[in-house]
Amino acid sequence: MRALAIAAIAVGSVAALARPADAQREAPESLVAAARAVTREVAALRELPLRHPVDFRLSDRSTIRSFAREALAREMPPEQWESYERLLAHTGLIPPDLDLQDLVLALYVEQIAGYYDPEEDTFFLADWIPRLLQRAVVAHEVTHALQDQHFDLGRWLAELPPTEDAALARAAVAEGDAMAAMLAYLLVPAGLRLEELPPIGTLLERNAGSIAAAYPTFEKAPEALQRLLLFPYVQGADFVRSTLRSGGWEAVDRLYRDPPSSTEQILHPERYHGRRDSPTEVEPPEASGERLLSGSWGEFGVSLVLGSDLDEAAAKEAAVGWDGDSYVLTRTASGELAYAWTTVWDSEARARTFAEAYAQAVVRRFPGSARIATGEDTFAFERPGRRVRIRRDGLRVEILDHAVPP
Repeated sequence: MRALAIAAIAVGSVAALARPADAQREAPESLVAAARAVTREVAALRELPLRHPVDFRLSDRSTIRSFAREALAREMPPEQWESYERLLAHTGLIPPDLDLQDLVLALYVEQIAGYYDPEEDTFFLADWIPRLLQRAVVAHEVTHALQDQHFDLGRWLAELPPTEDAALARAAVAEGDAMAAMLAYLLVPAGLRLEELPPIGTLLERNAGSIAAAYPTFEKAPEALQRLLLFPYVQGADFVRSTLRSGGWEAVDRLYRDPPSSTEQILHPERYHGRRDSPTEVEPPEASGERLLSGSWGEFGVSLVLGSDLDEAAAKEAAVGWDGDSYVLTRTASGELAYAWTTVWDSEARARTFAEAYAQAVVRRFPGSARIATGEDTFAFERPGRRVRIRRDGLRVEILDHAVPP
């Protein structure tokens, strides 16, 4: 897997979609001329010369839906989609009856305004996009074309980083770079600089109403999936902005040679640009039964898991100080899910904060009658259908979260 849980929705506009033979349609000459003008301007602004021309085509909604479905099927087989459904439902990120693959497909189709296919040097523009938005879409996706020509984007994204969290950080570089270049391009007529804008998340909050109206499927999706979808674009753009301040576009280019290794570094750029805070490698916890999934949440993923039951600010605060993690989801002989998660923290105080926050989240997720026991750095929770154990040992916090017969 390329990124946390369902990375396909995070990097879909970059390279996940392949050029379908029946989707080719010549774009109007006026649109091609405008797109080529945008391409030249973005290449100059981004300081990456266009090495060879990019072709432009149009795609309709039904065609995009059909090959988006094929792309998602290539990304993961059905049994792996089912395993991720179980993981996200077990950790409280999605409702247990949600069809994850169908929702991701709907989000794909709703959000795609254009995409660049690196294998064909072709930019596909959705034919329903208003002309006012086409310049922005072309600026974003042409940046991906420039990334591909200079940094071999397809290979760079396809490389297997050591963890899902590191892969999501890499997606944030690619999408954050494209967002930053697009915004810088759009600001030129106003005589403004990207560095003068408030954080991208603040801009989105100011326009939340219009976003909800334009993207109803996104608005109705579970909050965790909304945050995951936005992470590479929003936090990625802010990380790239901090990189620009440190050394201009040349410093952004260096990200492709020395990419960040965690979402912690994306969220806290000083832990990448300053004293490098590299993640600690954590061995997967021991778990019995049939292994369904294993992976790493990272700081951003920890905040997602906690944010299902705590308010977002408290969840983000409890995730600060993450230094590494590894989880395993298994199925017991009786068919119940067993989830084991080991985390490592920068200090004992941060480990204790996380353990206490996770215990609070468990109690809020399962209100009502339950047996709760607490001790020195331990927490036990049991109710019909669920058993949770939390134990802190120095910098480590170990969690066992099992479904049990009621």
